[in-house]
Amino acid sequence: MGSRDGSCDATGQAIAPRPVFRPIRSEYAIAFARDYCLRLRSRYNDCELCAQACPARVLRITATTVELGEGCLRCGQCSAACPTSALQLDGFSIDAARVSAPSGSSLYIDCWKVPAADSPHDAIRVPCLGGIALHHLVQSHAAAEGRRLVLIDRGWCGQCSAGCGANHPAQETLDAARALLAELGVPEQALPRIESLPLLRARMPTEIPGPLAAQPLSRRKFFADITRNAARAIAPMAAGQPDDDAQSRRARIARIETTARSQLVAQAAALGARHGQPLPAELFPALRIADACCNHQVCAATCPTRALQAYRSEDGAAAGIAFDAAACIACGDCTRACPERALTLVPHGDGEVPRDATALTRWTLRECYDCGREFADSGSSSVCPTCRKTRELTRTSFSQLFGAARNPHG
Repeated sequence: MGSRDGSCDATGQAIAPRPVFRPIRSEYAIAFARDYCLRLRSRYNDCELCAQACPARVLRITATTVELGEGCLRCGQCSAACPTSALQLDGFSIDAARVSAPSGSSLYIDCWKVPAADSPHDAIRVPCLGGIALHHLVQSHAAAEGRRLVLIDRGWCGQCSAGCGANHPAQETLDAARALLAELGVPEQALPRIESLPLLRARMPTEIPGPLAAQPLSRRKFFADITRNAARAIAPMAAGQPDDDAQSRRARIARIETTARSQLVAQAAALGARHGQPLPAELFPALRIADACCNHQVCAATCPTRALQAYRSEDGAAAGIAFDAAACIACGDCTRACPERALTLVPHGDGEVPRDATALTRWTLRECYDCGREFADSGSSSVCPTCRKTRELTRTSFSQLFGAARNPHG
């Protein structure tokens, strides 16, 4: 049974409270949830995807937080790169009610730098198309229900400070989305694409405008945005969750419930069911385990999503490690934490799509002959690893002391 404060689930596993997002710098409308940052949760993780994605190079990860310097472009590319959505920016959420229209029509996605009057009617406007994450693009396709997504190329990206040179900033994400959707049975004519609708270079503003300037707001939406932003600012205080060491310790052992990949898998499953196609096996990472495993279970303790979990058989005779590929984000913490380096991660699996958690190891539970404690063993030893080491140390010490005395010359 879970704890009174709801910090554990029915199996006794720690569950993270809803992540608390705090502004990094209020003028840039970027919020950060420390509990969800892989780099800050584990000493085995060196993730810097957000910093590497930042075109302005003003984002860096310290020992305790993410810091944002002057010159942020508000392009959202850091958030799109984060595998756990620990960074969030305003302007990238998709309102499903806005995309409903006759099937067959196009749904355009345009940049905030483009004047609202120049965007197609009912277009989705985002700060930068390079800030659209893969799961958001697939989600938008699913919400459109028959409308083809069209990302607009204004011919500005090569000169934009948030651009990617000759390539459109959303090209890589678009290619990945098209490949996945095609495997899920989406016909070619319905796949999202980029369309060139050039505007004069002189019309491009230097900076990405803020939400009030970029989006024509109704009176109702204006006050709704104020209320939402105020609630976000006071939520940590109202919830009584200060950013203290105790919360940080809880976060390190708590499970990250929702990740970018878990959202992608959920959307892919829905689309596959709609088109009568199975989920692609490459969506699910694979984990191989070698005979060198000694059942330390450090891997399970380190896993941020509990894709790896320690289990015990119903009859209590065996225990081991189980792997749930659907929850795995391929962060690699388990492989780096394993003392024996017995784990090998395959980020894009192959073969059959996993349905449930499967046992990677199975160890027989025994009672140690020396200390009486229960231990797991893959062989037939009657002594636990700790006592075996003690026996070996005793044997070595005896040999060094008394063996040397009997034969001082070796």
